[in-house]
Amino acid sequence: MKKSGTIKADYSFRNGKPVAGDAHTLDAIDRRILRALQRDGLLANQILAEEIGLSPPACLKRVRRLREAGVIERTAAILSPEAMSYPLLTVVRLKLDAPTDEVMQAFEAQMAASPRVTQCMLVAGDIDYILLVRSRDVAHYQEFARRMLRIAPGIRSYTSEIVLTVNKATMELPIDTA
Repeated sequence: MKKSGTIKADYSFRNGKPVAGDAHTLDAIDRRILRALQRDGLLANQILAEEIGLSPPACLKRVRRLREAGVIERTAAILSPEAMSYPLLTVVRLKLDAPTDEVMQAFEAQMAASPRVTQCMLVAGDIDYILLVRSRDVAHYQEFARRMLRIAPGIRSYTSEIVLTVNKATMELPIDTA
């Protein structure tokens, strides 16, 4: 069995926090497991083992090792925004007055506390943050903007872009075959 795709044992950032990478090596079987679990995170171990060509205990051992190494961070249900009555997606680009550590931490904490903010990303460039915000409709988004963005710490300006159509949305990452 050829081993490749090493996860480097250096520091990287996950969810805004530095974490030490594990020196875990991904082989071809690990990559097949990851592809299958990205398609269906609730795949029963017996079915996964059959699909991958391993015994169920060997498959379970590999999945546990991938979780412990941090390769698999978590398993989650992806809900339909329409079914949950939050069909409107708004991209918010915002600039802070003075992006000090204190202001950024306060802003990030406020966004993290809002369940309607599905992503809050610190970015490089002309703006400081990009937010993805879910709402029931435009009026519901306007209420969010008035309530949250006008009082959030240190915001100089923001723009809102209503998403008309999402042509692709995935949480799957590419898994190299090498």
